[in-house]
Amino acid sequence: MYALKPPTPRSKAVRRSRAVTRPKSRKQRHPYRAIAFETGIKLAVNVAFSLAALSALVQLFPYQISQSAKLEELQVAVQSADERVQKIQSKFSYYFDPSQARRVMQEQTNRIDPRQRQIVWQESDQANPGAR
Repeated sequence: MYALKPPTPRSKAVRRSRAVTRPKSRKQRHPYRAIAFETGIKLAVNVAFSLAALSALVQLFPYQISQSAKLEELQVAVQSADERVQKIQSKFSYYFDPSQARRVMQEQTNRIDPRQRQIVWQESDQANPGAR
């Protein structure tokens, strides 16, 4: 009996709803709107960061100039201090050198080394006989 035709189930007729085409048409009208908006926001934020960095650099420029002037002053002061230190070190090595101890004692006092003979220069009357 069912050999020729299979039985058809009885079911209620289902209404098929139509798909709303409005969202598709909106997307098709402006497909890159979200990407353009995102790119614009990124560009605005980057410009703001760039302006902030530029203003910071402009404010730091006078400070850098003053610091370089101070550094130059300090370098001059260090150079003069180095010269003074070298002079003082040479004096120190001169005064505390054991081989020059006798010479330093002669310079500092009026004593003469006992091994030296004192020479006194006198004008002789013989060199100038007609002067009298």
